[in-house]
Amino acid sequence: MLNCRRGTAASWAFFASAPLCAAAGPLAFSVDEKTQSYTITEQGQPVLTYRFGEVPLPAGIEAPHFSKRDTPYNGAYFTDGSRYGGERSDYIYPLYGFHGEPLTADYPKDHMHHRSLWWSWCEVRRNEKIGDLWAVCKIRAYPVKINQMEASADQAVLQAVNVWRYDDDPTDVVKETATIRAYKTEGAAGARSRTIDVDVRLEALVDGMALTGRQTVDYGGYGGMTVRMHPEVKEFSLRAVHPNPDQWRGDNLAIVERVIDRAALGDAAWMALYGKYPAAGIEAPEFTTVMMLESKSTPLYPNNFRYYRSTCISLAFPAKTIVPLPKGKPLDYKTRFVVSEGKTTLEREKALWQAYQR
Repeated sequence: MLNCRRGTAASWAFFASAPLCAAAGPLAFSVDEKTQSYTITEQGQPVLTYRFGEVPLPAGIEAPHFSKRDTPYNGAYFTDGSRYGGERSDYIYPLYGFHGEPLTADYPKDHMHHRSLWWSWCEVRRNEKIGDLWAVCKIRAYPVKINQMEASADQAVLQAVNVWRYDDDPTDVVKETATIRAYKTEGAAGARSRTIDVDVRLEALVDGMALTGRQTVDYGGYGGMTVRMHPEVKEFSLRAVHPNPDQWRGDNLAIVERVIDRAALGDAAWMALYGKYPAAGIEAPEFTTVMMLESKSTPLYPNNFRYYRSTCISLAFPAKTIVPLPKGKPLDYKTRFVVSEGKTTLEREKALWQAYQR
C-alpha cells in the first residue's frame, strides 16, 4: 500500500508544497503542486480532483455583489452590497466519467458560487454573526494540511483539513476534516460502476457556532452536499426517492421522476441523475448516472432534497433547522456518490442504497 503523508506543524498553517505520489496498483494520486490540486486516478484515467488550494476567478471575470435593499430578494441573504462567489477552495472539480469526461461544472455563468461537487451552508452562525459559506460571502474555508493520501488496489483515500474564518476576523471558528474515498471500478465496459464516499467532520473551535439554510426567504432550506452538472449535458433528468414529499423542492419538475413507496422502500432516500456528457473521441455518448446517497447517520435524516436551475442538486441538510455546533462535539456528515454507465434501474439504486447503510 502506498502511504504518502505530508508533515504536520504545531500551528495550523498552509503547506506550500506537497509530495508527488504514484502507486503500483490501479488507483493512484497525481498532485499539481502549484495549484495544490489532488487528482485520484484509476488505470491512468482521472476519477476526481480535489481543490485544496485556492481556485481563482476565471480570467476577465469579476465576482458579483448583492444589491443593497431593505429586504432579501431572489434568495439573497445579505442586502448590504456584499461581494460573493469569488475565490474559493475545498471542493471536488471535476468529478469524471469513465472516458475522462468532466461531469460537473465550476464557476458557471448563472451562479458563479456553484462549485462542481461541494459541501457548504448558507448560514454559518457565531451567535448573532452570520456568514454565507454557500455563496462564499463573508466567510471561507482555508486549507491547513493533508492528513492522509493513500492508494491501494482497492481504494484511494485523501483526507484534508480546512478551517473556516469570517472575512473580518482572523479567528478559526470551525475545523473541517474532509475524507474522500474512491473505490475501484466494478463491472465490465458498458456497465461499469464507481463509488466515492465524502465524509465531512465539523468541529467548532469557539463557542456559539451553528449552521443552517437561509431563514429569510421562502425557499431558503438548501445547502449541504451539492453537485452542479456540466453545462453541456444532454437529456438530463433525475429520479428523487424520498418518503416525505413535503421535503422536496424543484424549479423544473418536468425533468423529475418522484418516487414515494414506503411499503417497498421504507425510509430510503436518494437521488439519481441521468445525462449524456460530451467525451473526447465519442460522437454519441451514452447515459451516465450519478447517484447521491445520504447516510442514515446524518442528523435529521432523511433531509430535504433541493434541485433548481435544472442541474444543481442538493441533499439539503439541515434545511431551515438551526443545528448547533457545540465546542468539543464534532458533527459527522456522510454522503456517497455512485457513478455508473447507463441509466440505473430503481432496483439497482435500492441495492446501492442498502449497501451504503450497512
